[in-house]
Parts: sequence; structure tokens; C-alpha cells
Amino acid sequence: MKFDKAQIFVLVVGIAILLGWDPVCKYMGWFQVPVNAPAQAPAAAPAAPSSGAAAQAPTSSTAPVAKKSSQPAAAPKFRSVGPMAPIEIANSQLKLIIDPVAGSVLDFVIPEHKNADRKETIRLSQKLRSSLAFTRLESDPFGNQPVVVDVKSVKKENALKLVRKLQFPDGGIIRVENQWILEKQGGNIDCNVLIVNESSSPRTFNGYGFAGASLSSWAKVSGDNVRTPSHRLDYMTGKGKFKDVAADDDDDDFKAADGTLVEWAGVSNKYFCILLSAPQPFTLKTNRLFLTNGKESDPLPGYSAAVAPFVLNSKESKEFSFKAYAGPKIISELDKFNPTAGRVMHLAWGPLDYLARLLLWVLVKIHSLGLSYGWSIIVLTIIVRLLFYPATAKANTSMKKMQQVQPKLKEIKEQYKDNPQLMNAKMMELYRTEGVNPFGGCLPLLLQLPVFIALYTTLDGAVELRQVPFWWSPDLAGPDTIFTIPLYFFSLPVNPLVIIMTVLMVFQQHITPMSGDPIQKKMMMWMPVVMLLLFYDLPSGLTLYWSVSNIFSIIQLLIQKRGSKETAATVAAK
Repeated sequence: MKFDKAQIFVLVVGIAILLGWDPVCKYMGWFQVPVNAPAQAPAAAPAAPSSGAAAQAPTSSTAPVAKKSSQPAAAPKFRSVGPMAPIEIANSQLKLIIDPVAGSVLDFVIPEHKNADRKETIRLSQKLRSSLAFTRLESDPFGNQPVVVDVKSVKKENALKLVRKLQFPDGGIIRVENQWILEKQGGNIDCNVLIVNESSSPRTFNGYGFAGASLSSWAKVSGDNVRTPSHRLDYMTGKGKFKDVAADDDDDDFKAADGTLVEWAGVSNKYFCILLSAPQPFTLKTNRLFLTNGKESDPLPGYSAAVAPFVLNSKESKEFSFKAYAGPKIISELDKFNPTAGRVMHLAWGPLDYLARLLLWVLVKIHSLGLSYGWSIIVLTIIVRLLFYPATAKANTSMKKMQQVQPKLKEIKEQYKDNPQLMNAKMMELYRTEGVNPFGGCLPLLLQLPVFIALYTTLDGAVELRQVPFWWSPDLAGPDTIFTIPLYFFSLPVNPLVIIMTVLMVFQQHITPMSGDPIQKKMMMWMPVVMLLLFYDLPSGLTLYWSVSNIFSIIQLLIQKRGSKETAATVAAK
């Protein structure tokens, strides 16, 4: 193969991009730099809350509040209890670490998932904000706060009941009973709160709410270098409309969500979510603060369920029930929480999201047959390619016919080059005579494009593939780097699958029928190089899919070529 000056220039530029892409992106801040999880890293200092939402859940300025008491605050009759050791309840998929004094969840621990270093368990920490998860926030936030004077706990298997007595400065006492019940498996949690007024006089509760949870971005939680991050506030309105707000969106977007009547709400990052629902639609309260660490400022979105002001007479009680989910974004688990909760997957855009979730469901079903996820990807790719075999075969046949008529087309172009209108008419006449559709090679491929994009996003966003090894790759959700080559500016990772994918693309182009257009030939020749540069750090699950797809295309082309030769030989014999 001979190279002209333009091709040599493109090759040199491509190599320069390959070597310089990673350091330039890191310098410009285009890639998220892996960080330690909050549990291991020093806690970042919270910046001032955004103007659209308060830093603390229902005690924010947007929640119902009580008027400041006109009575002078009396000293508590009892001492408040001191700090107590956290209490844990757990099943095999989720562990709750609960502060018995605050009646709040401090951490959601996901035992089956590890940080990027695979040494520490994933913890969806709630310690970065004053309002912790699934807790009752006291009434009258302007100074009439009660103190906890007594705490008793009853723990049974994967359930915990806390009985706390709180005394107000005026001497009034209320009893608050918090109860968390984990299902035997999965991340679903029943959360119940009972409030009993043990005072001799009525007590008004203003500014009361049930705090949902907050969630950091995935890079902050896990230390992963996330290729396509997703960090959002998600909710389903009482009218059945799903909406989501990116964690770093403008304040106006959070204001629009605040006060919405919702069926469920939650926060999610790339792989995990924490959701909250109630037997009846509840009013959503949004809140967000920014965690600052040097020059970096990361949003920490949160949410809560607002409760209208109410009054409890002496010995009267009021109970609230909620259901929550904390854990990985797995479709089957989300469906158990709510039939519409699968929308938090955020695999693709618009209608492609439904297709992507369908493909993920098929992938999980194939895995349930006993195959590893690596082999499941291979089987899924073959199934998709078999479904599109007729369309691909038609495209290949059309391209072959286009290749055969190129000499005649060239003659027409030379003969009628001074009369473009007549030239086009003759070309169309030739197409009709030879039975050639000039777009026949493109349209079937365009039909496949949505499926391939959906499959791409599925493999990129599935938590099921994270840290799952296959062959030499340690992680189907990350590049299959086997070693690195130290260079002057950075270390170049060696990823075999993407190199194999590029070699297969070159061979596929070599046997694919092409038109005689020299510009098209040059574009197709450089396509594998462009793909290598753009997708060098693709997750190995994606490059595995692409490589298997290329192998299938090569086999299909060879079969069709052999069939064409046999047909031609039969015709010649007659």
C-alpha cells in the first residue's frame, strides 16, 4: 500500500492525538479524576447552599415553619443523652448504620460492591450534611429544639426499633418511635415513624418533614474514573410523569421540582440510587449544597418528604410510613420498589432508553442460564446480529452491485460531464436497468444503528458488569489494560481488545465491496484509525461486543462471497 503526503500527515496527527489525548484531557479537566470515597477521604467543607434550595432538608426556609415561641425557653428538666455507638442491621445486599440518638441512617453499606481499589466496601455516606437519612426533623427550627433524654432500642434480625424521648425547653415531652425493617434480600426498607405527645398540653408541629437522602457523584463514592457520569435528582409526579434534574443544573431547575406532589423521589449516580415513596403522594422538598475541596466544587443533591403542620393533643399520636430503596440500579430490584423506578437507570436518551433497558434485561436473562457476563455479551451480540442478518445481507449485495456498475458509471460521468442534468438522468436509468439501489447499502445499516447505540449504552451503564473479570480483562466496565508503556508525558496503557477490534475492522474493509470513489476509499481506510483513537479507553465489555460484531460481519461477508461464486459458476456452466 502506498501512502501519499496527505495520508502520512493524517497518520502522524493520529499518533500525536493518541499519545497526547489523555494528558491533555486530564489537564483540561475533561475526565473525572478518581478520588477516594468520603469514608476514606477528608470530608470536604460544604459551601453555602444554592439559592434555590436549602442545605438541610425540611428545616429549610421552604418548609412549613412555626412562629417563634413568645414564652421564654426554660432549661430542660433532664440531661440529654450522650453519644451512643451506632447500631447495624443488615441482609446480604445492604447494611444500615444507624445513629440511635439522632434516629438517622449514617451510612448505606453495599457489601457486594467495592471501591476502585477493591479494598473498601461501597458506602453511600450521609455524613456530609447535617440532615441525615430517613430521620424525623424536630419542629420549630428557630430555637425551640428538643433534646433527646432517653433512648431504647430493640433489634430483631434485620429490623430495628428505636424508642426515643425528647424534651422541649418548656418541659413538654414527646416519644418518637423509629422503625427500619429490611427485607431478607435486596435494598428495600420499610421506614415507620410514630410520634406520641406525652405532655399534658397540646403541641403544634411546624416545619416537620421526613428526610430522604443525599448522594455524591459516583467518582466521589467509588474512586472510579467514570467515562459517562450520571448524577441526578429523579422523581415521578403524582400525575405519572417522570422528571429528572442533573445535580449541577441551575437553581431554577431545583426550584421547579421543589413542592411537587410525587409518587416517589430519589437521588442517583451512575450505578446506585436511594429512593423514597409513601402510600399516598407526598410533597417533594429539594435541597442541595456544594462540597468544596480546593478549586473543586461538587454538588450534593438531597430531598425530603414535607409534612403539613399538625397538632397533637395530650397522649395523642400520629404515624407516618415510608418505603425506601438503597442500592445498585438493578432493574429487577427497582421493579420491586416501584414499577416505574427503572427510569432512574438513565442508560440512553428518549425512546432508546426503553430499548437499552430491554437489552439489559435480555443480557441478565442470558447470564441467569449459567454463563458469565463476558460470554453473555458474546451471546447477546450474536443474537442481535442474527436478527439483522437479512438486512445486512441485503446491504452487502447492494454494495456488490454498486461495485459492478462502477465502470459504466465512470463512462457516463466522462461522456456527460458537461451536462450534469443529462448525466444524472443516465445514471438513474442505469440503476433501474441493472436493478441497483444507490442507497441500498446504507438504509439497512441505518435501521441497525439505534439497536447498536442502545446496546453500547447498555454495556457502558450496567452495574452488573462493574469489576467483573473476563479473560485477561479485570473489569468489563473498564479498559482491559494488561500493562502500560512509560512515556515522557504519561504512561500509555496497552488494551488488547481495542487493538483486536481495529485489526478486525481493517480486515473487514479489505473484503467489503466498495465503490470506485477514491474519496470514499480514503475515508473507509482511515476509519479504523479514527475508531482506535476515539475509543481506546472504552470499557472492555463494549470492545468485546464490537469485536464479536466484526467477526460476525466478516463471516457473513465470506459466506455471501462464496455463495456468489457458486451462483456465478452455475450460471456459467449452463
